[in-house]
Amino acid sequence: MEYLKPSNLLNLVISPTKVFRKIKEKPDFLILIFLIPLIAALAILFMPKIPEEVLLEHVKKTVEDPKLQETTLKSLKVTMSPVFLAGTTFVKDIISFFITAFILLIIIRLAGGEIDYKKALAIVAVANLVMIPYYIFYVIYARAINLNMLDIQMDFKYFIRTYLHVFSIWRYVLIGVGVFAVCELNKAKSAIITAVYTIITLIMPIVSMFTQNFMKFGGR
Repeated sequence: MEYLKPSNLLNLVISPTKVFRKIKEKPDFLILIFLIPLIAALAILFMPKIPEEVLLEHVKKTVEDPKLQETTLKSLKVTMSPVFLAGTTFVKDIISFFITAFILLIIIRLAGGEIDYKKALAIVAVANLVMIPYYIFYVIYARAINLNMLDIQMDFKYFIRTYLHVFSIWRYVLIGVGVFAVCELNKAKSAIITAVYTIITLIMPIVSMFTQNFMKFGGR
């Protein structure tokens, strides 16, 4: 896989334009669509497992009906298990590749750029290579503090940590470089496309965060 060569991985840091120009000649990226979600899923498998007593304590705090407590506990044992979370992460990330690539394709076309879906998908896939070290660092951090995912608060700090950390920002920058290199648009148009793409792809996490908070607090 050409994009996984050490020289290309290094160029994503020092000269990303060289990497993305290869997409014009041969958008050989298919393995990345599965490799990156697979690494994300493996990272989830190494996350600290939530003990049953912690799950039970959480259920007692959130559910008053004793009968529902037992059902809720059984459900949480499944949905919060590393295997289930890893599986859903794998599927979700693959779907995300196809959706975000389509969004990028539409924005570029509206801006007057020439690109097909395969190349848009390649730009997104290659840019996401920088997320691999993030997954590794996050697992190390989670295990170091023995992170309990049930205690994670869906607030502004969570949003920044999850969607606007340095690796995520770097990924957006690389997508902009990819648009510039592959579509041969000027830097101003490439920057505008990247900004619009960034805003659109961040809307869903924001909506999801507010929805979950409303269901958690507003519904009480």
